[in-house]
Amino acid sequence: MAWERVEKAIRAADPASTAAVVAGLDAADRKEVGARLPGLLRELAKDPWGCDRSSGALRAAGAGCLAGAAAAAAWLHRRELRTPMWREPGEEEDTSRAVLSVLEGRPRVWRLDLAARLAARLRPSELQNWNADRIPWEVSAGLLRAEGEPPPATEAFAAGWLRFREAEPAAADPFFPVLVPVLFAADALGPILLEDAPFADPDPFEESASRGLAEEIVALVAREDLLEGCVRRLLRGGEGRAVAWYVGLHERLAPIAAESAGRLRDYLRLLPAAALPVAEAAFAQIRVVDAAAPLAEEAFAEAAGALLFRPERKLLRSTLGWLDRTAAGRERATVAAAVAAFAIEHPDTRERAVRLVLKHKDAVDPRTAQEVREASAELPAPLREKVAAAYGGAAEPVRAEAPVLYPVAPRELDPPIASPAGLLPELIAYLHESDDVGPWPEAERLIAGLVAHGGGVFREVRAYAEKERPWLLRKDAHGHMEGVELVFNALVRDRPRGTLDDELRTRLAKAGRASSSPAPARFLRRRFLEAALHLGDPVLLATPTSSTGHVDPEVFAARLRALEEAGAEPGPVDLAQGLLRLPRGTGPLPALAGLGSPAAKTARAWLAADGLPDPDTAFASAVAERLDGFVTRSSPRFPAALRYPEPPEPLAEAAPLLEAKPWFFEFQATATWWPSLLPSHRELTAAHLLGQLRNWPERRLGQGTAALGLADATGPTGRATAAVLLFALSSQHAPERAGALDAVISFAAQDALPAADLGAQLGMFAESGDIVLSRVVRGLSEAARAGVPLWPLFAEAVPALLPAAGTSPARGLNDLLSLATRTAETHGIRTPLPALTTWTPTSRTSRTAKEAATLHATLTAP
Repeated sequence: MAWERVEKAIRAADPASTAAVVAGLDAADRKEVGARLPGLLRELAKDPWGCDRSSGALRAAGAGCLAGAAAAAAWLHRRELRTPMWREPGEEEDTSRAVLSVLEGRPRVWRLDLAARLAARLRPSELQNWNADRIPWEVSAGLLRAEGEPPPATEAFAAGWLRFREAEPAAADPFFPVLVPVLFAADALGPILLEDAPFADPDPFEESASRGLAEEIVALVAREDLLEGCVRRLLRGGEGRAVAWYVGLHERLAPIAAESAGRLRDYLRLLPAAALPVAEAAFAQIRVVDAAAPLAEEAFAEAAGALLFRPERKLLRSTLGWLDRTAAGRERATVAAAVAAFAIEHPDTRERAVRLVLKHKDAVDPRTAQEVREASAELPAPLREKVAAAYGGAAEPVRAEAPVLYPVAPRELDPPIASPAGLLPELIAYLHESDDVGPWPEAERLIAGLVAHGGGVFREVRAYAEKERPWLLRKDAHGHMEGVELVFNALVRDRPRGTLDDELRTRLAKAGRASSSPAPARFLRRRFLEAALHLGDPVLLATPTSSTGHVDPEVFAARLRALEEAGAEPGPVDLAQGLLRLPRGTGPLPALAGLGSPAAKTARAWLAADGLPDPDTAFASAVAERLDGFVTRSSPRFPAALRYPEPPEPLAEAAPLLEAKPWFFEFQATATWWPSLLPSHRELTAAHLLGQLRNWPERRLGQGTAALGLADATGPTGRATAAVLLFALSSQHAPERAGALDAVISFAAQDALPAADLGAQLGMFAESGDIVLSRVVRGLSEAARAGVPLWPLFAEAVPALLPAAGTSPARGLNDLLSLATRTAETHGIRTPLPALTTWTPTSRTSRTAKEAATLHATLTAP
């Protein structure tokens, strides 16, 4: 009877009623309810929304009925019971109140034990999310406050305090004196503190109990402790949001010279590598100290050297200005410091440094003058001549040799999984750690392992799914799965095999129909579904053996033989993919002789015809208006006609791969797999990827991995490949740009970089605003340093990007011109660009005009 009442309240999704029912139970009834709760949770987890609706009631029931504090803490932290992302207003508060009310009858020691265990399971990274689960923290905090105990001085508990603390004066908050020191001792709290005013612009849509906390900290905490805490936190490093609040607090405190002099060594340590806002704050305090009493020569030299080593132009300008203003009485040290700026690639910075050195030429000693002459070798000819005239000579420039690039040899992939015992731990680790389709080599290997050995681990993996991943068992989840999860679902579904096969065949036929999904995504889904239909076959034919995506021909033949000996035939999608993954130029395979299966006959005919020829790609680009959810913006549109009048007969199942449709696609999670589908035809893959590019500059979508996949594959490259590289280089996310840069270097090492196409499209898409030129130029600069020959790119891009009369130059153009000059100097390019001769700048003193003139002078020099 007790269980029925509790179950009814849970299914009604009413935490308060559940708590009221549990409060009236005796010990025996609570024990019964506690024992039956896991079974109800498993049942509700089969419904996509069951746990979401009843999570609060389930938490209240478990908190009141589970006997041990450890079990209760684990229950309250269960992943399935976390508050759903789209919850009703006040839902979390209702759950916390219900849980706290049901715990009122527990002994004090038990309650404090639960509070400690809940706090120990908190993670700062999870509490930073906008949809963070607040209930474990609120229950822990509520128990501690009720018992009059201090909170744990941990980073995680402090994160919860900042996000969810009650709106009350800090002086009345018992947690305040314990947790404020943690704010300066922890590294992960910066983004949460950033919600606080007045040290940041708060998000008007975000409610945070930490608003106003900053001023209360300033009012209630000793100034010396705050300064020491700020500097200590800044010394530990961090970028952007991680340190912005501490920088703001430091500026709010505005230390005077006497306070900063004692921390001069700390401020000097921050100059070389700290984030720009931190370095600026440290530099400001060094200037304050220097203004009150000139720095010692060693400290001055250290500060100037560190600042002039940094890349930020704003900071370089400020440093040279400080050197100029404070040069009186230390001219020699000022000139000695300023020559470090001669090697900086930014022309305005070099010119400022030269003016400073010339201004104080009469006050330097012979040794410093010699240092100036030697450093002048880094300057362009006009500035070097000025230094030579003032200092009695200059060093001759040394032309740097371009590095030699070597292509990376393809990597042999891990051998196939050989047994059920080998499959089980790898499969569970993959499912436990992966939130998406994962890297294709790992997933391909696991899918092949599931097909060959999945039957031998059925019980173990089904038990794992029931306990840890119940959504993988849902019958309605199949349509939203890809890769390993899709095949796994087919393996462990509790349905008769014949019924499941009929369902898979229906889905397979549906996936083959034309739709708005890109062809590679449809082909991959058909391959996954077909693999699920072939569970129990000895092998999958198309599993790659090389990092290029190819299958070793001898391995391919051995797999065909194994299938024939087992009386099995590869699926048509598997066969088509296997043929596309055979390296070009394989030729007839003796190992296929004697095999009589239809698949073996098809493979022999395919190899005799030398596979698929390179496509004839007619590529055009335009800019189209598109409604992008909320706003209308210009987006790239790439019609690409791939001329295959009739696909070869063995590729009937892969025919959609041979045509890239000229429309836009939404993001596809499997896009990073696509280069492995056509490993001998990467320009064809790039044409398919064009539909993914619209979101690449702003979102992190695996574009670096996709670009590297193209570089790992083989085959000709052209305009489609160039567009993929440009949009990947334009990503606002550094890891994606790094992947694109590696791809550019790899293409160049293979002598396959479409540099001229890169330049032509760089001008077009920079002008349309579809890519961010300054980001692309940063990547090109690194590529040039690595030795990539980029002059064909500049020869196309520079004329296209020179601004017309009355228009402003594109942001990043000046750096592009400077990089073009360095490239011409490094590679000895002396081919003038007519556009530089005919172009008339709006102002001949602008940086664009100066950079263009320098490039023209370099190209026309003897």
